[in-house]
Amino acid sequence: MLTEADEENIVQYRKIISLLYLFLALVPCSIEAAQNHVNPLVTVDSGPVIGIIKGESLVFLGIPYASPPVGDLRWRPPQIMSSWKEPLDATQPGAHCPQTRHQDVSSEDCLTINVYIPSLKSEEPLPVLFWIHGGGYRTGTGAYYSSRNINNPTELVDAKLWNRQGIILVTLNYRLGALGFFAHDALDGSQGVNYGLLDIVAGLKWVNRNIDTFGGDKSRVTIMGSSAGGNAVQTLMVMPQVEGLFSAAISQSGYGTTVLPRTRHVESLTGSPSAEKISKAILERAIETSSDPLLAEDLRALTANQLVNANDGLHYPIVDGISLPEEPGILFWQGKQHSVPYMSGGSTYDGSSYKAELGLSPGSLLASTQPYAGAVRAFYGIKTATYTPEVKQLFGDLRYVLSSRHTTQQMNRVAQPGYLYMLSYIPPSERNNWRGAPHSWQKRPLFRDEGITIINDMRQYIVNLVKTGNPNSIGLPDWPPVSAGKIPWMMFGNEPKIKLDIWQEKLELLQRVYEHRITPMVAQ
Repeated sequence: MLTEADEENIVQYRKIISLLYLFLALVPCSIEAAQNHVNPLVTVDSGPVIGIIKGESLVFLGIPYASPPVGDLRWRPPQIMSSWKEPLDATQPGAHCPQTRHQDVSSEDCLTINVYIPSLKSEEPLPVLFWIHGGGYRTGTGAYYSSRNINNPTELVDAKLWNRQGIILVTLNYRLGALGFFAHDALDGSQGVNYGLLDIVAGLKWVNRNIDTFGGDKSRVTIMGSSAGGNAVQTLMVMPQVEGLFSAAISQSGYGTTVLPRTRHVESLTGSPSAEKISKAILERAIETSSDPLLAEDLRALTANQLVNANDGLHYPIVDGISLPEEPGILFWQGKQHSVPYMSGGSTYDGSSYKAELGLSPGSLLASTQPYAGAVRAFYGIKTATYTPEVKQLFGDLRYVLSSRHTTQQMNRVAQPGYLYMLSYIPPSERNNWRGAPHSWQKRPLFRDEGITIINDMRQYIVNLVKTGNPNSIGLPDWPPVSAGKIPWMMFGNEPKIKLDIWQEKLELLQRVYEHRITPMVAQ
């Protein structure tokens, strides 16, 4: 039987434990937490979060970096997250943003960020790799390696390859599809209509405010992404809102030279698709009528699944004159990109991703090469407008390889180095399946330790760039930047090897196709 004095002592003891727990929540995580098998605790600007120990990493998953974009906040720029007092459980990934796959585990309340830090304590602030997932701006999530296998535990991002090198990895979710890129007269687009890109900007600002709490160096943040993530990197390179938020950029299979939709008030001389027309078509499929909702509240009353299921083909950033002033390739050409070291490249068979569901037919692809379509057909040996290997090769070269070459060449305009590469390595067991290294294989060095020397070398170049702004180091072949007179490609085949001006005839032909399209816009 407890006496009143005993009960009072217990109350006081509990108060002391509570105060100690909150105190620990205010202390940055360190090796002591990992060594004592205590879940690491940190405090970000919104409140305390509790993470988890995973092997060589301290992991914080699903931290909100902006308010949930639901209700009246749908189709608005991300808002600052409200604060909380009790430690937030950051041991599991947050919900996926609504997308065409895995709708059962998605939610519009999805704007979360993940931080992976080395368990070994560093005396100096660590560089940061800010990874942007791909998926055509319609699928994917920051916590999983593959957009196709979300919820498969074996596909969860494992940061040990970066943490071993003394690099903090950050990933995030951002709005996708019609919820992330949508223009409509009923909505206030005064701050831009690229809500997904603005989410990424908000994530970078969150890192700038909070990464020191995790032991990171906010002056050394490298943005990196593959496919749509690579395109996002190229787009962020020309967005004014991110000035000073990153120190280097790496784009893998980006497509910054692709024609983009435009809002009605942004003049186009090239027949670019209207963003409003694209949105109207989505609404017609969503509500199965040609009657377009006229009021913002009607639009926000639609369910996320209605909008996701109405998605047709890929989504793209929108040239709205505000959040995105112009197509990235044009702004690079005009020298309006951010002045930071830049690395870009692709795979020898990036066109492996080309299929009907992308919403671009082979006939439309070939028509886009006018007035050089005859020369293009002859060079590639294209006889029919179908999904042949030759047409897929053209798609990959025009969409990805040209984009890497063009944007990297323009870095001289801002007096920054541009490093160009091409991945051609295929494991012997898979060489009969591919005519070249397929699309998105560049992610292999990022999250998989396969024991392949060339893949390890490719990763080491990236590590060097993240740490120093230069991919070169002792023990690796020298990688010179692109210059006005030479275009060196670092070829990742059986070994890293520099080759000058490869595919010159092919890429000069595709460059003429591109310049023919954009010249009227640049001349304005």
